Amino acid sequence: MLRKLHDRPATPTGRIPSHEDDLALARAVRAREPAALERFVRRMGCVPRMLRRQNGRLGGPLDGDDVDDLTQDVLVVIWRKLDLFEGRSTLETWVYRICRLELMNGIRRKRRRPDLMDDAERTPDDATAEPEDDAEAALRGLERLGPPASDVIRWKHFEALTFDEIAHRLGVSSNTVKTWYYRGICRLRDQLERGAGSDADAVEGGAT
Repeated sequence: MLRKLHDRPATPTGRIPSHEDDLALARAVRAREPAALERFVRRMGCVPRMLRRQNGRLGGPLDGDDVDDLTQDVLVVIWRKLDLFEGRSTLETWVYRICRLELMNGIRRKRRRPDLMDDAERTPDDATAEPEDDAEAALRGLERLGPPASDVIRWKHFEALTFDEIAHRLGVSSNTVKTWYYRGICRLRDQLERGAGSDADAVEGGAT
């Protein structure tokens, strides 16, 4: 059901989706509109990649089968909670937080199994408090950064698209995408070093 997003436009009109676009998509999905359901399924292709990336950052406490099973669980949770999505962030940012919570729950369930208790020298909370705080700060930083840089960074890291694929999606050159990406990363790093900065630090249009 899930597949990578490559050449599809970000919206039916080819525009980069805004928070309002994502809220409209969520509402259309809840109304069971076929075109919206298809777009939503493609967007949710980010879920297994997010889970694998997060699991890897924690040292791989879940194996491949565990992550595959968790992916299906997360998709069910997303579907059940979709009416709670208010468009205050992108769908991917909202989904990222659900993935993080469900991954931690999955690790706790696995470590409660008798044959694994001896291997757990640290609790998931103790082992991951600092990285997860960093991840949350990075997500907030992306929201402040603004498009196109924030979109390029999300597509690169959440959807695993190449620079060429992003360039095709946006109708610009790969060099332009790389410029937006690397300048956006530098601004994001500066925000994190300053404690996420302030809204005044956000540059409309990203890396122009």
